[in-house]
Amino acid sequence: MEFPREFFYDEVRNGFYIPGIVKRAWAASLEILAVIDKICRKHKIRYYADFGTLLGAVRENNFIAWDDDLDIMMLRDDFERFVKVVKKGLPKELKFMAVEVNRDSCSFISAVGLPEIKFNEDVMKKYHEFPYPASVDIFVVDELAKDPEDEAYRMELLSMLATMTKGIMDKKENTKIFQKELEAIEDLLKIKFDREQSLEGQFYALMNRVFQEFNGEGGEMLACMPFRMLHAKACFPKAAFKETVWLPFCNTKIPVPKDYDSVLKAKYGDYHKTVKAGGGHGYPYFQHYIDELKNELPEDKWTFEYRFSEEDLEHKKIPNFRDMALETLEYLVLKNKRIFECFMAGDFSACLQLMGQIQEEAIAFGNAVEAKKGEGSETVAYLEKYCEALFHSYKAVEEALPLQEESGEKKGPAGNFPAALWKDLQNMVQKPASYLKKVKLALEKDFKRVVLFLPSRFEQLNSFQSLYEALGEMEDVECKLMPIPYFDRLGGGALDEMHYEGEEFQKLYPIVNYKDFDFTMERPDCIVMLSPYDEFNQVYSVDPFFYSKNLKNFTNKLVYIPSFVTDEINPKEEEDGKAFENMRYYVTVPGLFHADLSIVQSEEMKKAYLAKISAFTNSVIRKKMTTKISGAGSCLFGEEEENGSKAVIAAFRRFLMKKEDLQP
Repeated sequence: MEFPREFFYDEVRNGFYIPGIVKRAWAASLEILAVIDKICRKHKIRYYADFGTLLGAVRENNFIAWDDDLDIMMLRDDFERFVKVVKKGLPKELKFMAVEVNRDSCSFISAVGLPEIKFNEDVMKKYHEFPYPASVDIFVVDELAKDPEDEAYRMELLSMLATMTKGIMDKKENTKIFQKELEAIEDLLKIKFDREQSLEGQFYALMNRVFQEFNGEGGEMLACMPFRMLHAKACFPKAAFKETVWLPFCNTKIPVPKDYDSVLKAKYGDYHKTVKAGGGHGYPYFQHYIDELKNELPEDKWTFEYRFSEEDLEHKKIPNFRDMALETLEYLVLKNKRIFECFMAGDFSACLQLMGQIQEEAIAFGNAVEAKKGEGSETVAYLEKYCEALFHSYKAVEEALPLQEESGEKKGPAGNFPAALWKDLQNMVQKPASYLKKVKLALEKDFKRVVLFLPSRFEQLNSFQSLYEALGEMEDVECKLMPIPYFDRLGGGALDEMHYEGEEFQKLYPIVNYKDFDFTMERPDCIVMLSPYDEFNQVYSVDPFFYSKNLKNFTNKLVYIPSFVTDEINPKEEEDGKAFENMRYYVTVPGLFHADLSIVQSEEMKKAYLAKISAFTNSVIRKKMTTKISGAGSCLFGEEEENGSKAVIAAFRRFLMKKEDLQP
């Protein structure tokens, strides 16, 4: 099957974050379904979407955002025919698993899939670079008894057998009570269990026979019996399956019962109401395969999970040219102040010495600015005027020195200097300082704070566009937009095809070519990243040069802005369990810890981030991260929202203007 590459990238749908690796699970299961469909078409076997897949097909023509697998159902007679032909129709990498063919099977869910992890590049390519086991679950539908009393008895029997099965799982099968109950069942059903074989598998096989007890006896209602054991009202009319309709689903079509309404109401009640499946335990299903897959990879290959280190919180701050220029100017201001103090104290010799020294330093400073900015800068022009004023004051003090010596008075502002002359000297010595004020204004104009935005995909633009435009209108900030290349990632972690969407950005704004930008020389005041994953997104990667662990070496302020918003997540709410679980894909990643500031969509979401961080690390790290995360909002909310663009711009501006403690 063919999918557009964008299909596999992380997205938010219905307020729920779907990681790209779940998209690959979907694609792999659809590939398996295509094999099942081919077999069923060849042998005229009916099948239908079931559970979340049926719900998604009817309600969204797609997977439910928080679903991680694909389910189908078959009526019992269709399933029995499928069992007989499926093995011959499967490619060698796929297996059919069912209690009917696996004697020791302890599951009522049949499946066709990739049952084991085998790090096979050809197989992964065929199944869309999904590196874990994948399958399509098959649920079998049986008839209910015509007589309600018969059905009630069957349900009592199944409940008893299920209790015995749980006893086996709890390792109680050798107790006297269990053995006594086992003998009672044998007497009741006129059967004999093989004590030398797995009792659990025998109980599953027995229950499977009980499921089929009333098939073909004219009952008008159907049910998936294992599901009905937990949900007694989950049954639906046989007439619902008289006709089949094919609904669009993802990039294909899938069969559903024409009266899907009855089936969905039986299973979900008001199925039109969106309810997130609660609980994150076991979601997504492939999480428990990660360690197993690591064992299949050589040690030097990609590991699939980020491991936090406290060093990731460290960020050595090194001044860029603008920082150094402002520091130099502060130094000149202090030295100039010292000149005036020496003058007022009557220490003309020290005053002249300082003037000569600062003159040389100001000239060197001007040369450095000119080398960086080029000729004609306002900063250099005012530095030249400063040096000229400093020269004239030097000459004036130098000429006044003999008068001071002739006066024979002690050093000080008094002496025999005429009052008018003393006042003129004061003005001459003070005048250079006025030019330093103008140098500062010119310096801030010539060397604005540079904010560099690093999007990779054009669709990320909306998440920072308002901020970019607002900063661009500020006189003291220069915004630069640098689209960066990104790659698809193969199932084993290697980078695949490169993509670059700079042309799309260039239609709206001037861009900086990433190939021509010297990060070491330029050292932007702030870098804004949209991708926090570094090497730990299993589907997508920006060019490794732009990983957060590298970017923080080229700026003193690294900011992460998520390119998405989700529904609010409460870690304590069961319904948010899967959403909280999925935060592992965008919270417990390097960029969040490397960034000096991350601006998330709300204060409540900040709490969810911190809860995830605490579970991932510890409460100490959580406390440290509190100041590194802002819950100001998101540009995706627009201008009018309380936590929209204006709030983000204000929070960003405060952070940008905050003075850093730089390394000497």
